[in-house]
Amino acid sequence: MKKRTRKTKVLIIGAGPSGSIAALRLCELGFRDFILVDGKKFPRHKPCAGGLSPMALGFLDRTGLSRVLKGRGPAEMNSVRLVRPDGREDVFSTGLKGYVLNRKIFDKLLLDEAVKAGAEFIPGFHISDIFLDGSGNAAGATDGISAIESEVTVICTGGHNRLLREGVFPDRRPLRRIVSRIGWWKGFDLPDGRLEMVFDRDLSPHYGWVFPEGNGTVNIGICLYEDRLRGKSLTSAFESFLERHYSEKLKNAEPTGPAYSYPINTSGSVGTLYGSGMLLCGEAGRLCDPATCEGISMAMESGRFAAEAVYGAYSSGTLDRAALAEYQRLCAGAFDKRLRASSFFSALLNMGLFNPIIDFSSSRLGKKLLAGLL
Repeated sequence: MKKRTRKTKVLIIGAGPSGSIAALRLCELGFRDFILVDGKKFPRHKPCAGGLSPMALGFLDRTGLSRVLKGRGPAEMNSVRLVRPDGREDVFSTGLKGYVLNRKIFDKLLLDEAVKAGAEFIPGFHISDIFLDGSGNAAGATDGISAIESEVTVICTGGHNRLLREGVFPDRRPLRRIVSRIGWWKGFDLPDGRLEMVFDRDLSPHYGWVFPEGNGTVNIGICLYEDRLRGKSLTSAFESFLERHYSEKLKNAEPTGPAYSYPINTSGSVGTLYGSGMLLCGEAGRLCDPATCEGISMAMESGRFAAEAVYGAYSSGTLDRAALAEYQRLCAGAFDKRLRASSFFSALLNMGLFNPIIDFSSSRLGKKLLAGLL
């Protein structure tokens, strides 16, 4: 059967936070010759804790998008119970600001904003291949049934992109993958506004968590480097964590559905985010905090940077490929120091320095730094 083919200047693959923000920003700039696609129909389930960090909230404030949260019931996070590897506990409540909103809701809100602004969105477009032109530049994508030809391809596919990452992405660095598993429960006893971070030895330098979602619902999860599983399954590691830390509380709670596993792509620095006609945004470009695994803020901001670079590259009416490199510069300036600092923090935890770090956090400066991290 002959494939149906369309043409556009810009193809945005993935309608999560980075893709939707890129589409919205292009519309705001008056650029409409693009198509946004995703393999799923929205709203769709997204296995993620849904934490909106101070950085994410700051981005929403700066771009006028904080209004989308009003009336949507995001759960406020205003204190954190932190469990050390030796079992000791600390509670911090100074200067914390954050929310939790289920990604099924949050991602749909951002996509709706892009569509209302004029973005064309095609759901159910499962990418099977990105094809290249004679110069080796991305020239579009296909789902096996239809194809979309483009001059620029903005990749916003998150962490589920192994075939693309190893096949066509310009960032060729080896990846030490983080894996995560998450489930949802109702009736879990958690103080209002409290989140919990458990730095279990088996997960070091990462952690397990409990995030409130409002209406008596919490999500509980773990994240760790895949090689830390040491032959165990991620499911068994998750069940062991729940048994060690929450067996009593879970006796009176009801799961609201199955638990899900998913990969997280992180890096200790900004790598190659532009090349061969592709711009990598969010987790597709490994823009995710290596210590906390928070990625929503960098996903949204990188999506906006991508749109602005694309707009600038077409300022003369035709594509100036050299101008697309502005995207690399913007991302490096915004994220590189943050990724390097978080990677250093994670390395300190891995060296067994957790207790000195947390003791330092009791100081005025430490509390300020911890509030920024959380």
